[in-house]
Amino acid sequence: MASKPKKRAIAGCEGEGGGCSESKSMIDRLSDPPDQVAHHILSFLTVVDLVRLCCVSKRWRELSLSAPCLNFDDIPSSCRSTCYDRLQLMTYLERFLFHRGDNKVQSFHVNWERHYMDENETVCICSSEHYRLLTWINCAVRCNVEVLDLKMALYDPEEAPFPSSVFLCGTLKSLVVDMNFTLLRTPSFGFSSNLSKLQLKDVVIEDERFFKWISCSCKFIQELHLDQVRGIETISIASSSLKIFRFFDVFNTSHLSISGEKLEDIVVGWYVESPSNSSLNICAPNLKVLSWSGKLMNHLSLGKFRCLEAAVLRLRPDADEVDKVYEVLCSLCKVRALMLDEATIKAPFSKGSMRAPISNIHCLTMDTGRITDELVPAIASLFKGLPNLYILCVQYKPPLDGPQSNTFGYNMEYWKLQDLAFTNQLKHAIIELCRGSNGIEFAKYVLKYAPNMLRMVVICLPVDLKEVTTKLKKIRRISNAALVIQKK
Repeated sequence: MASKPKKRAIAGCEGEGGGCSESKSMIDRLSDPPDQVAHHILSFLTVVDLVRLCCVSKRWRELSLSAPCLNFDDIPSSCRSTCYDRLQLMTYLERFLFHRGDNKVQSFHVNWERHYMDENETVCICSSEHYRLLTWINCAVRCNVEVLDLKMALYDPEEAPFPSSVFLCGTLKSLVVDMNFTLLRTPSFGFSSNLSKLQLKDVVIEDERFFKWISCSCKFIQELHLDQVRGIETISIASSSLKIFRFFDVFNTSHLSISGEKLEDIVVGWYVESPSNSSLNICAPNLKVLSWSGKLMNHLSLGKFRCLEAAVLRLRPDADEVDKVYEVLCSLCKVRALMLDEATIKAPFSKGSMRAPISNIHCLTMDTGRITDELVPAIASLFKGLPNLYILCVQYKPPLDGPQSNTFGYNMEYWKLQDLAFTNQLKHAIIELCRGSNGIEFAKYVLKYAPNMLRMVVICLPVDLKEVTTKLKKIRRISNAALVIQKK
C-alpha cells in the first residue's frame, strides 16, 4: 500500500507532458549551480567555511578549492583563543591553500590579530607565526591576486620585512597594508606596476625613494592612502594619474608635497610636532574636494583651487597665524560649499574687521561649540563676505571654551545693525542651539529678515524646547518659510 502513492506520482509526472523534468531541472540548478554563480555565493564565506565545505561533496570541494575570493577575516575568536588553537587553525588553512594549488585568486583578505595570553594583554610570541603569515601573502601573489587586503599584527617586523614580491605582482590592482610597522623596502624602478589603489597604515618606509617609485612606476594609480607611515620626514609625490589622496599623520612627517593634474579629492589630517620646520605643498589645479585638519605649517604653497566645489577646514592656528589662515581662505576663492570649525573662524575674523575672500560660497557649515560673546563678532565678520549664501548650517560640538564663557551678550538688534546681505539670498537654514541666548537671538534674526527663506530647522535641548518654540513662534517673518523645531 505504501508504494501506490509513489506510482501515482510517477504516473502523474509522465502524463503532464514533461512537467516533472522541468522540476528536476530546477532542482539540478539549485544543487549544482554553474561555477560562476557558485563562486559568487562562496565569496560571502570565510576561508574557514570553505574548508568545511570541502567535506560536503566532491563537487563542492572542487568549487571551494577554486574559489577566487579568499577571506581570512571574521574568523571566530574561539578558533584562535590559545596557542594550540591558532597553530591548528593555521595548519588547516595552509593545507587548504596547498590543495588549491595555483588557482586564480581575485581577492585575498586577511585580518590576523595579536594573541594575548591573559587579561593584562601580555602578548604571546607564537612560534614562527609571522613567517607563516608571510607565506600566505606569497601564495596569493603566486596565484595572480588582484585585490590584496592585509591587516596583520606581526610580532617581529624587523626580522621579516614585507615581501617585495607583492610590488612586483603584475596582476595586483589594489593593495591595503596595515601591518604593525612592518618595513617596506623600495621596489625596483624597472617594474611598471598596475596598482590603481594603494593604502598604507602603520608601516615603516625604508627611504624617500619609495614615493619616487610611486610617482615613476605606478602609472595607473588613482587612489593613495597614507596613515601613520614612519621612517621618513619628507613625502614627495607627483603623479599624472592620481585622483584621490588621503594623508593622516601625528609627529612623523615634516614635509609633504603632492601634485597631479587629475587630483580631485584630497584629505589631510596632519598634526606636526614642529610647524615652524614643516612645509605643505599642494599643486592640484583640478581639485574638487579638499579636507584639511590639524596645525598650520610655516611654509605653505597651495595655489588657487579654481575648480574646487567643497572644502572642510578644521585648523588649529596659533595666535600669530591670522595671515596664514587668510592665505588658506584665499586659495579657496572659488569654492561653493565650505565647512569651518570654531578655531578657523576665530583666527582671521575675531577682530571683526576682516572680510572673507570667499564670496562665491553657496553653502556654509559652521561647526562650533557655544556661540560665545567672543565668537559672535567673528561670525558676523565672516557673514559680511558671503553675499551669495543660500544654505546655512550651524552645528554644535563639545565647546573649546570653558563653561565660564559668556553666551548672553548679543541680541537680535545687534545682528540687524550688521546689515548682512546674505539674508537676501538665504533659502535653507539649520541651526543647532546650546545653552545661552546668543544662538536663539541669531535664529530669530535669520527667521525674521530672510525674505526668500523656504525652510528653517532649529534644534535645541529638550529642556529648552518650550522656551525656544515660544520665542520663534512670536516672530513676524517676511517670508512663508516652514519652521521646524526639533529636540536633540
